[in-house]
Amino acid sequence: MEYTTIWETRKQNQLFLLRNIFEQNNIDYRFLDEKNTSGLVVRVQVVRGQEEKAGALLRENGLLKDPSPGAERVTPTKFWIWLFVALFIIIVAAVIINWWMR
Repeated sequence: MEYTTIWETRKQNQLFLLRNIFEQNNIDYRFLDEKNTSGLVVRVQVVRGQEEKAGALLRENGLLKDPSPGAERVTPTKFWIWLFVALFIIIVAAVIINWWMR
């Protein structure tokens, strides 16, 4: 049988969950352990022809996320800018409320 790598993880709890999901859905799988410079990485492989079903199960259970078109990650710079703006608005609102209550 030929196997194809569909996913990699470093978290053992995800492997226990994945093992249960694959066994319930009759998917032939195997886990390959690899040591590299950043620690232990486990590659999840399934038999050729079952990649689509296995990928759908990964997405369905929140282990694999599809990037939505045009979606971008929040960079640390954007995070700090938005945090500063939010705090500034809160301070201005507090000053206005304090002034109005006098």
